[in-house]
Amino acid sequence: MRISERFRKPTFVADSSADARAALTLQTFDEPAPLPLPPIGLQPHVVYRATMGRRFGRVAIDLGLLSQSQLTRLLNVQEKAGGRLGDLAIRAGLLTPEQVQQILDAQSLEIHVDARHSGTPPFLTWLGDLSRKGVVPKVHKVSAQDLEALRQAQSGRGAQDEADLMTLSLARRIFVDSAAMGASDMCVLVREKYAEVQLRLKGDYKVAKNFTMRREEGEALVRAIYTGLATVKQSTYNPRTFQDAQIHGDALPDTGLSSVRIIRGPMYPLEAGCSFMVARLQYGRDRSVMPAAARPIDVRVPSRPEGVFEVEGLTPLQLELCERLVRLPMGIVIVTGPTGSGKTTTLFKLMKYQAQIFPEARQITIEDPPEYPQPWAISLAANGEDFRDMVRMTLRMDPDIILLGEIRAADEAVAALQAAMTGHFVWTTLHVTDAYKSIPRLEMLDRERLSRAQICDHELIVGMVAQRVVPVLCSDCSVPLADAPDALPAYMVDALRTWGDLSQVRVRGAGCKTCGGDKIRGRQAVAEIVVTDEAFMTDFLTHGLLVARRNHRRKEGSDKSMLANAIDLVFAGRVDPLDVHRNVHKLESKMEAL
Repeated sequence: MRISERFRKPTFVADSSADARAALTLQTFDEPAPLPLPPIGLQPHVVYRATMGRRFGRVAIDLGLLSQSQLTRLLNVQEKAGGRLGDLAIRAGLLTPEQVQQILDAQSLEIHVDARHSGTPPFLTWLGDLSRKGVVPKVHKVSAQDLEALRQAQSGRGAQDEADLMTLSLARRIFVDSAAMGASDMCVLVREKYAEVQLRLKGDYKVAKNFTMRREEGEALVRAIYTGLATVKQSTYNPRTFQDAQIHGDALPDTGLSSVRIIRGPMYPLEAGCSFMVARLQYGRDRSVMPAAARPIDVRVPSRPEGVFEVEGLTPLQLELCERLVRLPMGIVIVTGPTGSGKTTTLFKLMKYQAQIFPEARQITIEDPPEYPQPWAISLAANGEDFRDMVRMTLRMDPDIILLGEIRAADEAVAALQAAMTGHFVWTTLHVTDAYKSIPRLEMLDRERLSRAQICDHELIVGMVAQRVVPVLCSDCSVPLADAPDALPAYMVDALRTWGDLSQVRVRGAGCKTCGGDKIRGRQAVAEIVVTDEAFMTDFLTHGLLVARRNHRRKEGSDKSMLANAIDLVFAGRVDPLDVHRNVHKLESKMEAL
């Protein structure tokens, strides 16, 4: 029996008509009733709950299989002709046999019996009494030793039941107070060392200061909401899987809520037992009657992550373009590059900067596996699951900003683009060598659903980033190119001359104490950042990749090519041109690179 059912009170109506009696039944059929007691001689040999669970009609409504009007008609028929509601519903064409079984499974009562007594007349007679009361027993035959262990475990639950009752009372309080404040969402985040409740108020997430608690209390709160308040849910609470549930408005009377839709599950870091629960509050039309006992919740802005935004290697222009991208309200930004090119690190820093600017926004990440801890976000581990399904689930969690770790297939690309199309900001990665090739790459995944006519929209794909990582020369042992004539083949030297004076170009030396013989002192990013616009997308549709890329790079305020940015580092004596050739792009003349 759910704890919430202990306090459900019937509402009486003064009318003797069949419809009124059916209405009375509708209002009270969730009321727990005492079970028929087993014969005295049988009682030492069975363990079971002391009250019956929800009745057939309530379970059918909670599962969305019957409406209240349909149940009213069935109850009227049952009153006149008798019979079981499930059989009547099948004959009336309202339920299938499979749906009836689904209801019976959700309604069933667990009974453990000493296997030696499972076939005796007293036990079978008692099962018949239960069935006539509408209870569907699930019988488990166990040994006498196991039965005694179950009995002792059940008898020791008194203190735990009291604690569960207090937690359930807290859960109700949170929903009552949240509804009174007009919250659209309530979220419980169970972190490594503590748990907190957040509310979305007027579009922004706020932390409920008086509902911050120990992580164990947060875990108990989520469990109480799922097992004690939810009226539609899976039969078993599993903290290690994603689960949906729903609280019918009747379970939260006088709040103005018609329904609460819940999604909960594990979040990163999984090994620490972290988890989340998002409850979407749906209000009825009439919100004039609000709970008199509601109390205002003291809220604050979520904590901003510390630090400043910096990605070593990005130019001042690129930092300005990043500033423009992170402040966009919606759209998708695609970060490209091979494995090891620093995409994940740059994305982490960009999302951290967004959290600093917009701490009230909800960030949700989907990665396989998560690589960086992002305590300001809800980080989900895909664990080999379909990214498309994960995106759909994430959209039910009321996100503002989404990270989809990688687009690998057409369905994932469609899901990510749809998320951006419906008003979310989406980060993702794609394995292509050039930012501009993101569009042809998406088109190759599905030429119908991801055609250029569909995706060449500057308000949909708002940005594209290409990135590589290059070694930075040790300033103590690197040598001028002129002193190492064999460092580069002649054709590379000729290509470099088209970019400028080679006097400042340096290459790797022999190694020294400063660099420990590595010849380099570290690594840095080299990138090209594209902020799309209408003219760019029109060029792509009309003239294709080459023209769109050339015209966009020529626009005032646009970024140079990744090769051009890398060449700047070469002529500053910071990067060996051979490393540019190997890690960024083949060395070619300036005219060829345009």
